[in-house]
Amino acid sequence: MGLSHSSNYHSSHVRSVVTSEPVIAETFPDLYPRLDILDFYGNETYRPQFDLFIQSYQSFYDHTYEDMRSYYQVSGIHGLPYTPYDGVTGGEHEYNNQSEWEKGRWGGYCHHGDVLFGPWHRPYMLLFESLLVKEAKRIALQYPDNEKEKYVEAAKQLRHPYWDWADEETLKGVPELFLTSEIEINTPQGKKKVKNPLQSYTLPVDLSHPLGEGHNPTDKPHYKVPSRRHVPFTPAGYPTIRYPNSNYEDQNDVLNRNVSVYVSTVFRPGLYQMFHISDYLHFSNHGVRSNNKQTANSLFPGHPSPLKVVGTSHFASIETVHDTLHLIVGGLGGHMAYADIAAFDPMFYFHHVNVDRLFALWQEVFPDSWIQQNIDLNGTFTEEMYTKIDEHTDLTPFRKTETEFWKSSDIRYIEKLGYTYPQVTMFKGQDPKTLQAYLLKLYKPDPYHRRRFFVKLTVESGKLIGPYAIRVFVDLKNATTQTPVTSPHFAGLVAMWRGTKHSHANNNTFVVGTVDITAAMERLGIRSQTYDVSQEVNDTTGLMNSTSIFDIDEDIKIVPVFLDGKGVSPKEAGVNMIEVFSFEHDKVDKNFLVENTGQYYGSKEF
Repeated sequence: MGLSHSSNYHSSHVRSVVTSEPVIAETFPDLYPRLDILDFYGNETYRPQFDLFIQSYQSFYDHTYEDMRSYYQVSGIHGLPYTPYDGVTGGEHEYNNQSEWEKGRWGGYCHHGDVLFGPWHRPYMLLFESLLVKEAKRIALQYPDNEKEKYVEAAKQLRHPYWDWADEETLKGVPELFLTSEIEINTPQGKKKVKNPLQSYTLPVDLSHPLGEGHNPTDKPHYKVPSRRHVPFTPAGYPTIRYPNSNYEDQNDVLNRNVSVYVSTVFRPGLYQMFHISDYLHFSNHGVRSNNKQTANSLFPGHPSPLKVVGTSHFASIETVHDTLHLIVGGLGGHMAYADIAAFDPMFYFHHVNVDRLFALWQEVFPDSWIQQNIDLNGTFTEEMYTKIDEHTDLTPFRKTETEFWKSSDIRYIEKLGYTYPQVTMFKGQDPKTLQAYLLKLYKPDPYHRRRFFVKLTVESGKLIGPYAIRVFVDLKNATTQTPVTSPHFAGLVAMWRGTKHSHANNNTFVVGTVDITAAMERLGIRSQTYDVSQEVNDTTGLMNSTSIFDIDEDIKIVPVFLDGKGVSPKEAGVNMIEVFSFEHDKVDKNFLVENTGQYYGSKEF
């Protein structure tokens, strides 16, 4: 969470008492696709939808902040201000800002680090989308008679687009639509340039609380990003931000540079691994552990025990890749980098619609794998820590009706909700392996290397306060936090998005992530053929060929780094062990991620 040690943590403006009818996350009566933002923006076919989309976002913003259907209130569901949304509380189990935080309980409604990560965010996006479409339908009726029919139909078909941040187009950086301050659209009053609502959202009330002198946006032009121990303060009237400078302005050049670097080093390799994972527990989140059974000593099943060598098994969940995008888009001081305030940046919704898309595609590839009973380790606003959860757990605060909440069992099939995705439609009814082959080709980090090399990191959670990343460098023993990620030695990272430190939180639980180091090895000319012990002995001398041995101490450097650029040792960052292994992806069983079918090169403990 990255919380400060303050009991007065929530916004000074709590949600008002609900006086209107309950807010329901409504399904759509007709089925239409959520589109790629690169196809949606600038395509004349979807121009009427786009015109409505931009106006609807602004209209969403313009609702009074006390309105439960306002952007402020809906965004506040995820994290801050840690107060009831639409009257939904946990009763006697409701989050208490002081005592519960000290126990390590998460104060927002969102699920992270458990099997409901994907399912919980699905009705969240549905609620946001349904409210947005209602705005669009209202605006469509305001167009002149000669355009009204076209816009009414566009509103009917409108669904929230996604940003595929692992697409090769993202090598160029973030789509311009998120960066420009103005945009031209056709409104009911004709064509005009309007303020672009997708660039930022201006807070109507204070978010979080003021920090020390120099660390608040009001201190610009001498603004200094606060310590990682504190969630940044956003005063009323100030916008959300990405990579803020001393004048509290976006640094889009830094944003674009970082995003473009991580497309090939983290996003594509992460998804490539993810679409090999056939077990929901492995796929669903970054917080599972031990094995596939729940026992007194194994509350968080999902992957092999991090406390013993497990050969070549490895793991890349949808949440692990999701976490990295948050860190990379927000940057030091940016809203997206902090779970407590991320949902106030409009880019959050494009990101999470894409996460839902990846979830839906994975379901199509592995249709028989689904939620098993698990434990909510972190707790939420309505659920205590260590509560048992399953597909029948209420996904609060999202109402299905006035008296019922959505459950994972209700939202398993997206078509029943009134939306789909182009690639889901494209492969519907075909052999799941056909879709899997398409996705593996789509996200394969590069097309040239059948044998891929990985570094697997096992990281104890809860060791540090604040989001941080664990960078992996190849063949650069003196790499430091100052070594740029543009270095040819940089291979990728594992993101620790919700790093918190509480005496009782996240006890003995781990995050496991892998970094594909193949491309870095190729750039550096490091041998990448199969390890074969019969070829490692020099026939003349009878000695081992030193160039053939993968030395983890010499060849792999682990560099934990906070958003502010400061670093700590791997042990201080919770790194328990690193392992190196390889697979021939095009030959092994598709379930290779949980089987010892690759080549193991050893491990190092910290």
